Amino acid sequence: MQQTSFDRWLQRKFVHQTRFYCNTLPRALPGSVLLEENDAEKGGRYLYRITARDEAVIQQITRSLEAENITYTSRVADRAGIAASLFSNPNRSFTMSVVWIFFGILLLVLVFSGLPGEAWQWLTSNQPSL
Repeated sequence: MQQTSFDRWLQRKFVHQTRFYCNTLPRALPGSVLLEENDAEKGGRYLYRITARDEAVIQQITRSLEAENITYTSRVADRAGIAASLFSNPNRSFTMSVVWIFFGILLLVLVFSGLPGEAWQWLTSNQPSL
């Protein structure tokens, strides 16, 4: 099913995180980033991994890396957890699932309220309507 723009926003906000890989750290990093040092045992090409989630922080890191002429690679990865399983399903739109669940609950409430029976009684009564 096609993802709506709201689904894509939910994925950017709650699921995606951007990872920057570099060999030299910039002079200043925002406080909301996660800085990890890669081990030589992993055989990685880069020494540091900077993980950020907020779009403004990502832009700030990119500007500082480019301003200081630091070679870097950035990759977008999905976080694990309930939000990822809800918002990041490629076969299903979260928004449309919520709409269908709401429609189903509304239909069940309508059926169990007795309104269809009363409507049928009113429609099949022999009294002339005004």
